[in-house]
Amino acid sequence: MTMSKKVSVSKKASIRTTSRQQAEASRDAAARVAGREEAASAAAREAQSTRKQFAKTGAKAIQGHIRARGQRQQARRDSR
Repeated sequence: MTMSKKVSVSKKASIRTTSRQQAEASRDAAARVAGREEAASAAAREAQSTRKQFAKTGAKAIQGHIRARGQRQQARRDSR
């Protein structure tokens, strides 16, 4: 058995190596994902701060109602 036949390069090997286009596409995809994650994070931060803000105003509104009820109660006592 002689090795006179030329050994061809495996096609699998060429498929496995990443081409320049594939590398660029993966970089672009990674950048898109990072951009989306950053946007989602910014939106979550904004929603959190809004929630905190309204939690504060909601608490103030409740305290105001309690205070007003107390003032009315005191006014009734004073009128007796």
